[in-house]
Amino acid sequence: MITDDAGLKLVRYDAAETLRHAEEIQAVYLAAHLPQQDNPWYSPAKFWERLEDLYAPIPDFELVAGWRDDRMVGYAFGTPYRRPQDVRNKAVHVFAEVAAEPVDAPVYIFREFAVHPDHQGQGYARIIHNALLSERPERLAYLLVRVGNPARSMYESWGWRGIGQDQPFSDSPVMDEMAKQLD
Repeated sequence: MITDDAGLKLVRYDAAETLRHAEEIQAVYLAAHLPQQDNPWYSPAKFWERLEDLYAPIPDFELVAGWRDDRMVGYAFGTPYRRPQDVRNKAVHVFAEVAAEPVDAPVYIFREFAVHPDHQGQGYARIIHNALLSERPERLAYLLVRVGNPARSMYESWGWRGIGQDQPFSDSPVMDEMAKQLD
């Protein structure tokens, strides 16, 4: 557990610990995705199904949650990516250094990120984002962001670069793909 300068308590959770915080995570998810609730892909039930059935079982799953006054204000989670070559083949066009690394070198996927609207604009998003990525051994990270999501400019300011578009699931929207080199 770490408390940063903004008074945010950061806690790392493995998959089992994450699933025990279902109520708090789902509350933040719904509040942050309220404008998208007309699309079934963004329903809290669909989100939780993906988290519980697809992401949490992946080895090395990790979630970082930000807490303030015993209330979860945001979270980010990810896993190693199972198809690193796909990402590297696209990222090399933006990050030339990627070409010098083995094509099958590991890639981390930054799978989900949300901050409750009551706590947005206070720097918590960047703190949680950086905390999740700070201890990753991979040198390249990957994320998908909803096309038109204003968060894309925030990601760009943090070093993420667009590398393409993908529709990760048959029932999901098309997403912008972004990559970031990790230190």
